[in-house]
Amino acid sequence: MSGRGVSTGHVLPANPTYIDFPISDGDPGQWPTNTTRVVDSEGHVNYMRPVPLDESLCIKWRCEVGASLAVRLNKPAGPNYVLRGWPEGYQMFDHNKGLAGAPRHDAYLIGSSHAKRFRSVPEFIPHALWLLTDPTLNRANCACKYCNRKPQREITASMGLLPRRSTPLSGGPTSRGQRAPGASASTSASVRQVRDRGKPYAAIRRTPRPVKQPTGPKQNMSRERNADLRTAYAEGMELRRWFRDGELLWCALNPPIPGLAGDKDAITFWPGLVEEAKIKSEAVAKPNSHDETSEKNTGADVVMADATRPIDGSNDVPAAESLNSSSKSTDNDEDKRVPWTVVQTLWYKIKLLGIPYSYNIRADQVLPYQAHAPSDELIQAIHRVPLEQMNTNTDTFKPSDTTRFAEAAAPFALAVQIAANLAGYWTPTDDWEYKFSIPPSPDVAPSPFPAFKSDNMSLHAVMNASMAYNASLSESISAAGPSSGSTSILPTFPRAQTVTQIRYQGLWWGAERVWTDELVRLKLSRGQVAPEGTENILPPAGPSRRAIEYARTLDGSSDDCEEIVGAAGRGLFMLLEGLYVVDVPKVNGSTGKECRATGTLYELVDEDWEGDAGEGSGNGKDSGKGKGKATEQSGGTEAPVTSTNGVTTGSISIEAPSGPQLANPNPAVPVERTTSDIVSHSDSITVLGQRTASSSNELLSRPILSSPFPLPPPPEGFRFRPILTPGYEAVISLNLIAGRYYPRLLQHPLLQSCVEKALDTGSENVVEASQLWALEGLAPGFNNTMDPVRWRPTRVGMIREADKEARQGLEEHWRARAREKEESEAMEASYLPLQQLPDYVTNDAGVIPAIEVLETNVSSMEVDSQGTRGD
Repeated sequence: MSGRGVSTGHVLPANPTYIDFPISDGDPGQWPTNTTRVVDSEGHVNYMRPVPLDESLCIKWRCEVGASLAVRLNKPAGPNYVLRGWPEGYQMFDHNKGLAGAPRHDAYLIGSSHAKRFRSVPEFIPHALWLLTDPTLNRANCACKYCNRKPQREITASMGLLPRRSTPLSGGPTSRGQRAPGASASTSASVRQVRDRGKPYAAIRRTPRPVKQPTGPKQNMSRERNADLRTAYAEGMELRRWFRDGELLWCALNPPIPGLAGDKDAITFWPGLVEEAKIKSEAVAKPNSHDETSEKNTGADVVMADATRPIDGSNDVPAAESLNSSSKSTDNDEDKRVPWTVVQTLWYKIKLLGIPYSYNIRADQVLPYQAHAPSDELIQAIHRVPLEQMNTNTDTFKPSDTTRFAEAAAPFALAVQIAANLAGYWTPTDDWEYKFSIPPSPDVAPSPFPAFKSDNMSLHAVMNASMAYNASLSESISAAGPSSGSTSILPTFPRAQTVTQIRYQGLWWGAERVWTDELVRLKLSRGQVAPEGTENILPPAGPSRRAIEYARTLDGSSDDCEEIVGAAGRGLFMLLEGLYVVDVPKVNGSTGKECRATGTLYELVDEDWEGDAGEGSGNGKDSGKGKGKATEQSGGTEAPVTSTNGVTTGSISIEAPSGPQLANPNPAVPVERTTSDIVSHSDSITVLGQRTASSSNELLSRPILSSPFPLPPPPEGFRFRPILTPGYEAVISLNLIAGRYYPRLLQHPLLQSCVEKALDTGSENVVEASQLWALEGLAPGFNNTMDPVRWRPTRVGMIREADKEARQGLEEHWRARAREKEESEAMEASYLPLQQLPDYVTNDAGVIPAIEVLETNVSSMEVDSQGTRGD
């Protein structure tokens, strides 16, 4: 175990059954010597505190290890198994490090002569099992990571020590969407809507070709979408704005509201909605050195260079400005004497939920909603606040430096509940008309060309057959005569059908604002999508040579490190290119609506990964272009089953695939019957950092001289790799989208402690670590995902309904707590109070008056007593 605080509240179970260690590999000489608390000149401590056996931390370890050992030793079920003590020579230590008032706590079990220290319960369980089952203490029989030299993740999984976690694809919201503190279960059940979500849809198809617009695009790109995408992804932007108006964020409170137990249960973040983003300019003193002057902040700040000096710091003056060199040199000298420069910072105006208060905060002091969740200690502290001390009138609350925890408990609980409700809503926005063409059905007109019996005919035979057909066609036209006007013998080519489909430029997805043309995380892991590769999907990339060498260095072995799975164990991304609604059949025979997304799929590969030569194609066998390649890839496609896709095209469908992909936009047309324009792949190949020129979003009018937005930067040490054949796109249900991708989010200063904890802890907190890694796609998206299930047409409607339901639920909860308190007080009042004896009774026993007892009463008591005994 490794964490910021010490485990508290653990006690031994009633009537425990103890487990003893008959032998041990312990050696007290392994214990640390810095066990004395010393505060240095900077107010920091760094020492190892011995932890007694009866302390909560030791009790937690003893109970968890004992329960796990009892299962593996096949002990009878029922008793509570607990370690009586540590193996001889072992001792638990609490490492205190950091500020003396609030140090960091790390628990270590030290004493084994084979392991320096055990950091967590899962690390010690296999070693403890070895001590109980191997009297020879042969280290080769021990399965722990230190004796067996295997990764702890593999050991934990093989022993079944991973914590259980419900899948977010079929369950409700994750911990980010959990019921807020104080909300009763009945209240949440009354507002929860049961929906038949069915199985999520996913397929690969050829990208529909948009209809050419001879006069240019007539659709208007949403101004809000253009501003959000340009400020986040456009090249040359120094101040990048990642958060959009209306998005739900966590704001860091400065200072935090101290909790009942100090910093452990303090309120450090408050949920709020973005109202406005603005640039704040400030004059600051110039640094002394030239290097500091030219340095640019990569976060929320950027130092702007002087207007008369290039950004690179050179002293070159353009020729057009050298007319008055003497005067300009004088101006430069004056500018050099200016002791200040301009610094621009990005600020957000946040409307805090639950209270009538807006908060102006720097951009580096906010986090996405999925990046934080209230701790268990904070939730428990809110439950411990007495109702009479709570400020249930949230309209009068405003956080300040003197705010007490009891005053903020009720408003914070309300804010968390509103945020949880708001994360459950979704809706598509900014609709537009997308026109594309699909080839005609072969039943419209028979083919006028002669049918060749063999596909292996020679070129000479094909030319002879073609000339014979042309000669017969010429004779037929001459026989008809020029004046007959008959044209029925001429071949008629059916025209491709133009289809108009309503698409959307973006959507509200829980707490986030998502736009087309940006990268989103999917719930699926890369290994779940074509793990061996298919015709139009590349197989997952393996680990790079550097990653294998690094793993060998850590394990101290020279094997192939097969446990490194490469891209298959990471997340999957989609460059969102289309949003539209389709009609899907239900189990009862009716038809329902479903929103789907289309786009290109990407995976994360190591930065130095060496790909194969056929990386650009779906099957890796043919790197050519044109008709031959397309026909070869689509020749083995089965006839797909048609389904309705929400487009008014009669029986024609562009959506329903058979198998892993759809051969062409119209499944009713065989590939060999289509024209070369429809069959051929797109000439543009998707490359890293660029967009395909055939994107449907190109039909939206854009600002003059603008270009498609590049891909965002990948996580450090990785790069994005497209996995689909050029010219093909993936079609998925919206409930496979996990959320937005925030580049380099793990480098955020507010997440530094969480990242350090995830890197330092054992595998007992693997779920919490995976939730963190999933934000950048280093882990599959199902570890950290949005799960909105309730549709509302507008964002304002979502906010109002979420606020209303949260207030009603918490008010009902508070009334229930008040009734429980009244009933408890009434129950206590029903008991007769103890009567205080008179003073003469306690002071002088000799003056106690005699109590006269009637003979009849004594007789009746004796008779009753005898009768009772007789019965």
